[in-house]
Formats: sequence, C-alpha cells, structure tokens
Amino acid sequence: MATKTKLTPKQKLKVITPRLKRGDFANLSRITGYDPSHVRRVLIGESNPNVSIVNEAYKRIGRRKTSTAK
Repeated sequence: MATKTKLTPKQKLKVITPRLKRGDFANLSRITGYDPSHVRRVLIGESNPNVSIVNEAYKRIGRRKTSTAK
C-alpha cells in the first residue's frame, strides 16, 4: 500500500501555475494580507515560495481544471 507524501511548495506551484485565472492575485492578496505584486511574484516563480501564499493558493486553485487553448 502506497503512502501519500506532502507536496513541497515548489511542487504545489507547478500544479497552481497552469490553473491561474484573472483576479486570483487580488483575491489571494486579500485573503493572505500580502501585496498583490508580491503574491504575483511568488506564484509565477520570481520570488522564493512563501508557504502561506502557496498553501492558500493550492487550497483554492489546486482542484481546478487546466485551461487549454482550442
């Protein structure tokens, strides 16, 4: 029986990034209390992963389907 392991913040970012939608940075900044520009830098990988931002984003965005271009 395989055991589940927790995802690292970098693994969570790989799941979150293709699922981002318009307004997600503003909503996450309102929830976490961080500046929207900081939230954006963290989620697109320009800044070191802030665990509270990544966890909140994963909780809210992680289950979405990825958007595919048709």
